[in-house]
Amino acid sequence: MGYLSLEDIYPEDVKKYGHMRVGMTDLYVKDNHDIYGVVTRGEYRELTSRLLRDNAVQMIISAKLTALPADYDPWIRRIERNRALHARYGDKFDPWGDD
Repeated sequence: MGYLSLEDIYPEDVKKYGHMRVGMTDLYVKDNHDIYGVVTRGEYRELTSRLLRDNAVQMIISAKLTALPADYDPWIRRIERNRALHARYGDKFDPWGDD
């Protein structure tokens, strides 16, 4: 399975809100999935799109975006996050697995 970009997953949201805001909201959902009770990729997509329109969550996202260093690289963060999750969950963690 190949990698899907944010534009592949959230085409309209990326056009409307931009890569960084959509990406940071996507990470927010993945980091807080247990609070919202999402399990499948479809649920993640729906929740991310919904939270892009939620003012309270977007205030949190705006603060996170403002706090990023000028040389922030989202790929490095994703790689480090995936390594940490793989170390924690072992073979149960598959970042590219299907629903």
